[in-house]
Amino acid sequence: MDPLEWQISQVTACNIIAATSHDKGLFSKVINKTGVYRFQEVSKPTPVNSPLTLAASATKQGLVRTNPKPLRRFNLSSHFPTVLASKVATFLFHLKLGLPESSQSLKETPFMVRILTLKRPNQITDLSRQRAAPNPPLTHDDVYSRLRTSSPDLKTLTFFLHCAKQSNYFHDDRAFNHMVSVVERLTHQHKSIDRVLQELIRSGCVIKPRVLLLLLEIFWRGHVYDKAIEVYKGMSSYGYVPNARAMNMMMDVLFKYDLVDRALEVFEGIRVRNFFSFDIALSHLCGRNDLVRVKVVLKMMVRERFYPNGERFGQVLGVFCRRGCVGEGFQVVGLMICSGVSVSVNVWSMLVSGFFRSGEPVKAVDLVNKMVRSGFSPNVVTYTGLIKGFVDYGMVEEAFSVLSIVQAQGLAPDIVLCNVMIRIFTRLGRFEEARDVFLYSLKKGADRYTFATMLSSLCLSRDYDLRITIGTETELDLVMGNSLINYLCKVGNTTAALKVFRDMSKQDLALDCYTYTGFLTALCQGEAFGHALNMYNEIIKRKSVRLDAHFHTVMIDSLVELGEYSTAIRLFNRCILEKRELDVVSYTVAMKGLVRGRRMEEACSLLSKMKEDGVMPNARTYRTVISGLCEEKDKDRLREVLRECVEEGVELDPNTKFKVVCLLSRYPKECSEFRSVFEKWREEVDVSDSYDELSVSAG
Repeated sequence: MDPLEWQISQVTACNIIAATSHDKGLFSKVINKTGVYRFQEVSKPTPVNSPLTLAASATKQGLVRTNPKPLRRFNLSSHFPTVLASKVATFLFHLKLGLPESSQSLKETPFMVRILTLKRPNQITDLSRQRAAPNPPLTHDDVYSRLRTSSPDLKTLTFFLHCAKQSNYFHDDRAFNHMVSVVERLTHQHKSIDRVLQELIRSGCVIKPRVLLLLLEIFWRGHVYDKAIEVYKGMSSYGYVPNARAMNMMMDVLFKYDLVDRALEVFEGIRVRNFFSFDIALSHLCGRNDLVRVKVVLKMMVRERFYPNGERFGQVLGVFCRRGCVGEGFQVVGLMICSGVSVSVNVWSMLVSGFFRSGEPVKAVDLVNKMVRSGFSPNVVTYTGLIKGFVDYGMVEEAFSVLSIVQAQGLAPDIVLCNVMIRIFTRLGRFEEARDVFLYSLKKGADRYTFATMLSSLCLSRDYDLRITIGTETELDLVMGNSLINYLCKVGNTTAALKVFRDMSKQDLALDCYTYTGFLTALCQGEAFGHALNMYNEIIKRKSVRLDAHFHTVMIDSLVELGEYSTAIRLFNRCILEKRELDVVSYTVAMKGLVRGRRMEEACSLLSKMKEDGVMPNARTYRTVISGLCEEKDKDRLREVLRECVEEGVELDPNTKFKVVCLLSRYPKECSEFRSVFEKWREEVDVSDSYDELSVSAG
C-alpha cells in the first residue's frame, strides 16, 4: 500500500484520542507501527459537529518509512458526539483491517476526500475490547541471550544500540564484554570506525551522541584504547561535544598511555566535573607518586564539594608518606575523619613508614606507642614498616627486636615481610638465612617479587649451587624475568636464559633495557657474539625502548670478556660518535679492554678524554689503568696517574697499592715525592687481599 499522509483537525484528533484513551492509545500504537502517518494541525479548526475528513495522497515510490513528527498533546473534553465517535471507530476499523472494496478508488486517485459514514453503531464497543498487550520490559538475561545468538555482527550491534535507547534500561557488564569482540570484528572487517558508522546508517540507525558514547565505552572496557581515541576524535565530525562521561573515559585512556599532560588537559576541559573525574585523575597520579599534581587535584576536588572514598584516601596518604611529607599526611587523615572515613590500622602504619622516610625514626616509635594507647593493635604491616625502617638506618638490633615481638605474638609473616627479611639478610651477607626465609615463603605462596628478590640474593652471594627451585609454576613478569635471566647468565646456563627471553617475548610484556641486556649477555656467553652484535644493531633502532648506559656497557664488557678487544673498542668509539648515553663504568670497561689488549697509550689517552667529556674517573678506573701500567712497568706514566690519584684523594685498594710500591720503590730518587704516601700505604697493605676483577652485571 502506498504511504498516506493524513491531515486531521485538532477537534478530530481530540475525538480519536478520547475514544481510544481507555485502550492505552490504540490509535497511537497503530501510527507508530506503520510509521507512515503523522498528525498535522490544520490552520482552521473544524467544528465539533463536522464530519471526519480524510486527506490521502498516493505516491509511486514504494513503501518508504518516514520519521513521524511527535504528536501534539491536546486538551481533551469528557463528552463527544456519538456519531463522531462512531465515525472514529469506523476509521480505526478500516485502518486496521484494510479499506473495503468500495474504497479501492482511493488507490487510483492521487488526492480525494471521502466521508466515512457509520454502518455499525456498536463498532466502537467491539473495538474497545481489543486491548493491546503491553511490551514486556527488557531483562539483562534476555538481552545477553539475544546478543549471543544474534548474527551477523552488524545486526548484533544494532540490537545492542536499540536496547540502550529503551527507557530505564542500562546494559550490564556481560553485554559490554560480549560486544567488545563483536565491535573488534566489525572494525577489522570495515578497516575503520567511520565505515562501521556508515554501515549503521545504511541499516537505518541514526548516529546520535548515545551511539558514539556506547562505542567509546565498549572499546574502553575492552582495553582497545587506540579505537577508543578514534571514536572520541570522531565525535566532533558529527557535531557532538563530548560530555563528562566521554571525557572521563578518554582521560583514563591517556593516563594509561602515559600521556599525563594530555590527560590533564582533558581533565581541565571538563565543564562540569563529577566524582569519577576526580577519582580517575587521583588514582593515576597516585600511582605515579606525583605529589604536586595530587595536591592540586585534591584541592580542586574538595573545593567542588567532592571527597575521595576510603580506597582513594589510602592512596593519597600513601603518596604523602612515601615522600616523607608526614605533616601533610596528618592533614589528609583529618580530612578523612571529617568526610566520615574511619581511621584503620593501615593508616597508622603508613604514617609510621612516613616518619622513617622523613628521617625521624624516634617519632615513628612514639607514634606506634600512641597507636597502642589509642586502642589499636599493630599488625604485620605495622611491624614490617618498623623493621624496614630500622634496617635502613642501620639499627639492626632494633629491627631484630621487633622481629622477636612478631614471633612472640604468634603473627605469621606475610609475603611482604618475607621479602623484607630476604633483603635484610642479603644486605648483611647472611645468605643462608635469606635462603631459609625464601623456603618458608614458598609455603605462604611466594609471589614473583619474592623470587626476584631471592635471585638477586643468590647473585650477590655468588653461591649458585644453592638448591633453590625456581618457581616455574609462577607466571613471569618483567622484574622476575629480568632477574631470572641475570641469574642464569651468572650460572652459565645460557640456553635456559634464552628460553626465558623467548617466553617473555611471547607474553604481552613491555620488554625494557634490562631484558635485552640479559639477552645479549646470554648470546655472548654462548659464543654467538656475531648474533649478539646483529641484535644490538636492531635494538638501538627501536625507539620504543629507552636504552641507558648500562645496555651499551654490558655489550662492550661481554666482548671484552670474550677477548674481542678490537670489536669492543670499535663499539665504544661508535657509541661516542653517535652520542649514546655512557657513564664512568662504560669508560672503565673500555679501558679494561685496552689494558688487556696491551694498548696502554690509548688507555691513558682515554683517561684524559673522559675528563674532557665531563665524566670523572672513580677508584675502579684508576685501579684498572694503574694495574696495566704496573704490568707494563711504565714508571713514567704510572707517576702521572698516581699524582692525579693523590691530588684528587682517590683511595686505591690494597692489591693495587702493593703493585705500585713494589714497582716504584726501585726508583727512590725519581719517586721521592710519593715517599710519605708509600710509608702510609705500607702500614695498611695486606698482601693476602685479592685483586677484584671488574665485571658488569647483566641485570
